[in-house]
Amino acid sequence: RREREILQLVAEGHSNAQLARMLWVTEQTVKFHLSNIYRKLEVRNRTEAAQHALRRGLVRKSEYAREL
Repeated sequence: RREREILQLVAEGHSNAQLARMLWVTEQTVKFHLSNIYRKLEVRNRTEAAQHALRRGLVRKSEYAREL
């Protein structure tokens, strides 16, 4: 559940620091979750993860999401 939440926030364009503040965790914890997300989605970075998730319907496109 937490990884999907992080993936949604990444797709909305939030930075690791913003995610950490929003979720009340450290940036290291955010990076840990992102590493797991990248491995599971077989992507190399946050941009690819967001694109993959949006294309596959894993996250919803919000009004705040940047065009990828």
